[in-house]
Amino acid sequence: GEKGISSGKHAGWVSYGLDGDDILLTNWNATIIGPQSTNLGERIYSLKVVAGPRYPKEPPQIRFITKINMVFVDSVGNVMPQFPALSAWKPSMSIVDILCALREAMVPASKLPQPSPDAVY
Repeated sequence: GEKGISSGKHAGWVSYGLDGDDILLTNWNATIIGPQSTNLGERIYSLKVVAGPRYPKEPPQIRFITKINMVFVDSVGNVMPQFPALSAWKPSMSIVDILCALREAMVPASKLPQPSPDAVY
């Protein structure tokens, strides 16, 4: 099951957990509820996270399943390596850090035209 973030301003709005019984701790599911007081605040975004063999030396790969129009998210939902939290990655960082940074980046994205809430990649 997914675990929620229990402290900080994203508490209750971001969760993540292993995909099934992945004993290698590679494949994760994540959920982000859009920032409140924006037009994304009522939307629930599903994401896939892959912590590859070089994680945590290298950042995880993150892909939106739910469509979003956002800088640093490509046409198939991949969060691009240029996303600041990925490009500034350090081994001391975690998947949670990236998910919280993505939720933060949704604030300016909320001003862009968005696909319907149920659209997926």
